Amino acid sequence: MLGMAQDHITPASAIRTARDIDAPSHPAVCEIFDYWNGKRGPRRMPSRADIDPIELRRLVHHVVLYDVVEPGRLYRVRLVGSAIVDFYGVNATGAWAGSHMPPASAAQMIEILTSVVAGRAPRLRAGLAHWHADKSYRSYEACFLPLSSDGEHVDKILAGIGFDTAG
Repeated sequence: MLGMAQDHITPASAIRTARDIDAPSHPAVCEIFDYWNGKRGPRRMPSRADIDPIELRRLVHHVVLYDVVEPGRLYRVRLVGSAIVDFYGVNATGAWAGSHMPPASAAQMIEILTSVVAGRAPRLRAGLAHWHADKSYRSYEACFLPLSSDGEHVDKILAGIGFDTAG
C-alpha cells in the first residue's frame, strides 16, 4: 500500500487515489484499530470513556479525536497527534474538521466523518496526502473509528493516521 508510484502526481490527481480499504496494513493504524476493536468487544462501538490515553501513549502521536457537533456538517478537532502536526505543519486542535484543507479535501473529510456517524461503523482509507500540496506524493493510511457514550449515537470519532517514511 505505502509503495505507490510517484510519477506526475498533483494534488488533484492525488485526491483521486484515496480509497476505502478492507483492513489496515500500516503498523500504527493496525494497532489503533486493534485497540479500538478490543475495547469494543461485543458492542457496535466503544465509548470515549473506554479509551485510555495511557494505553495509547505509544500511538497517540498518530491519533486524531473528533467531536461530533452537528452530524453531516460540523466536527471539531479535539486532539491531533504530533506525527500528524509534524507532517501537515498545522495543529488543528480546536478547529473545525477540514478547515485547514483545500475545499475538495475538506469535503471528502466531512463525507468520511459523516459516513462513520451514519453507519456507526469504522471506515478505513488509504491513498496519497492530497490535502497537503507539498506532500501530495506521500502515502497515508487511516482508520476512522466511532465512539458512543450511549451505545447508539456516535458522539466522537477516533482516527489513526500513518504516513510512509519517504521524503
